[in-house]
Amino acid sequence: MKKLLSSLLALCLSLSLLLVPASALELDQAKELLSDLYVEGVPEDVLAMDSLDEILKALGDPYTFYMTAEQYDAFNQSVNGRSVTGIGATVETAFDGGYRIMSVLPQSPAIEAGIRPGDILVAVDGVDLTAEVDPRIPIVGEEGTSLTLTVKRDGQLLEFKLVRRTVDIPIVTYELKNGAGYIECISFGSSTAATMAEAIESLEDKTSVWIVDLRSNPGGDSGATADAASLFIGRGTMLYFRDGDGTHYRDLLPRYTKMTDKPVIVLTSEHSASGSELFSGDVRAYRSGIALGQRSFGKGTAQVVLDERNCTYMVDGEAMKITAYRFFSPDGATNHITGVLPTLLISPENTESAALLLSCAPSPHPENHLKIDLAGQTFYISLAEALKEENRSALTELLEALPPSAQVRYSTGQSWNRCDPVVLSSLAKTLGLDFIPRTLSDTDGTPYQREIDTLTTYRILSGYEDGGFHPADPVTRAQFCTMVASALDLPDGKNSKFSDVRDGAWYAGAVTGMADMGFVSGYGDGRFGPGDIISYQEMVAILSRVAVWASMDGYYLNQEELTQEEQAKFGDYVQWAQIPARNLDALEALVEGPAPTDAGTREVAAAMLCRLMESISLIWN
Repeated sequence: MKKLLSSLLALCLSLSLLLVPASALELDQAKELLSDLYVEGVPEDVLAMDSLDEILKALGDPYTFYMTAEQYDAFNQSVNGRSVTGIGATVETAFDGGYRIMSVLPQSPAIEAGIRPGDILVAVDGVDLTAEVDPRIPIVGEEGTSLTLTVKRDGQLLEFKLVRRTVDIPIVTYELKNGAGYIECISFGSSTAATMAEAIESLEDKTSVWIVDLRSNPGGDSGATADAASLFIGRGTMLYFRDGDGTHYRDLLPRYTKMTDKPVIVLTSEHSASGSELFSGDVRAYRSGIALGQRSFGKGTAQVVLDERNCTYMVDGEAMKITAYRFFSPDGATNHITGVLPTLLISPENTESAALLLSCAPSPHPENHLKIDLAGQTFYISLAEALKEENRSALTELLEALPPSAQVRYSTGQSWNRCDPVVLSSLAKTLGLDFIPRTLSDTDGTPYQREIDTLTTYRILSGYEDGGFHPADPVTRAQFCTMVASALDLPDGKNSKFSDVRDGAWYAGAVTGMADMGFVSGYGDGRFGPGDIISYQEMVAILSRVAVWASMDGYYLNQEELTQEEQAKFGDYVQWAQIPARNLDALEALVEGPAPTDAGTREVAAAMLCRLMESISLIWN
């Protein structure tokens, strides 16, 4: 059935709505659909349950759910944009103590009242919300009626009084802002690409940089996302889907062609999910620009939407959304769980201002300018503008966020002078900036300085209280798990699988989270040995498992048997580490020098981790 349906189903990359009881859909029919389509496979004991509610709850997947006709209509509105009567906010309804506000529409009651993306909606008119309550039911109502929302923000409960009214859902808006073509997109729907094309046609001659703001965009339709990305990239593969059988499918080519050669700056936040991450990954893969902001949400699965048009089981307007695929960017990288790590990691407060500083047009007489080469693009900063009081914080953070791969030059009017990190730091202080490098004090001159500095710039690694990294120190199994878990942004595991990993230990969440992903295992007696020094070949094996999960290149490498030449080359490794060593060697993540049984050191661990992340495009370079 899967192969028959695959050409008919609408692939949806948006966030969840709400898990609700089934009505017309029969249980056996639902079980058949889940068994055939669900990407992770449904365990037999789950399929044996007596209701769809129980099955969906046991799966624990907020993106697989049943929709009534009313909910399906609301879902389509949220993706494609229409007028609704309510408060003008989108909600991610994967319940976790409340419902998270994903975006707040312009000129809406919500934005006027002061509600913000990231607020947790916990009550409506004094009635607490639970996982069983669809929050839209008490919020949507007649125009002119009032309601009170209770939200949690930074641990505090806040109340907002609003009056419902009809709000247009403009999923794309655009304007010229400080010389940049500024496009804000809150969803990828049927009109997204056409409106973005309209923006480019209207503003192309007036701007040197495009800014695409996806900070409140939870996703949408994969085809719409690919069409939108193609305007800045051109026609090409925009993503790959992998089904439960491990088969990769290339997505169809987009309908649009490239409309601009100017660099694009994608703004991301923790609320940017799914289609937003796919758009960012496309820009990264084709080196058409950079991303700036915070690491994104981390939804790398795609769902099929079954309705009356493509499934005879669905009647009376009902629908069902099932997670059927993991998706990967054109460069083969996943964003599932890990999110997209932006090129420049900037705080929410300075994200927009920093992007606008990079929107300066090239000047024939660039006195008092910075020129920054980054990720295949060149950006300019006018220091006259950047040093204004309202921009100084953004400029400082932008300079601090530059990774070692960036090349910075400063012009006094006659020529561009190269700024290495020392010169840049000195220049920043001369300009009166409170510049604090993100690098550590004892990495200068070490063989893996670039890799260590890269990971500390992205706040993946940190140093000791003395400000140093201590590159030559040995690494324990717990410390290495913590490094890798930080790099992947893994959630903490909940239940320890090892007798010697106690709840509450500083490393417990990372070790258990790594074990949950299948990246690490313990000894045969149930221990993990968190304080044991990890060997070089153990690090190799763990990072190879990460590559298999996180990238298409790693996945396919791992399917290949060792050749005789490879067996000889990696014969010093124990048998279980030989294929992993071959994999990391092919991905250019191994380092020269250590023997397989040597104790791992902090600098070697950082070097391999950084090189792997660069190779499989988890770091934007």
